[in-house]
Amino acid sequence: MAQSERFEPCESIPVRDTGHMVDDTARDLAIYHALKAADEVAAALQTHLIEEHGADPERAAPQSPSTNSLKLLRQARERLGEGLRAVEADQIAGSDGISLRNH
Repeated sequence: MAQSERFEPCESIPVRDTGHMVDDTARDLAIYHALKAADEVAAALQTHLIEEHGADPERAAPQSPSTNSLKLLRQARERLGEGLRAVEADQIAGSDGISLRNH
């Protein structure tokens, strides 16, 4: 078999454009990492408010500056969780070795 015969394109196999797929995957991974980092910062702030400022972690706790901040962080983490689910974070985390915590 001549060299040119081995590398001739096969016209019966359609060529797929995977450029968007690669871009979408890279975009989802970047979004995942950004959301995950923001969630970790929010978790650290929640812990700080509870441990250092005595914020009551109960949802029905009386209002105080620390407890109000804790409620805002909880809402932010819920939205971050929605974003993580939107980019199918469970699949991304499984492929890159980052584990997801339950919120």
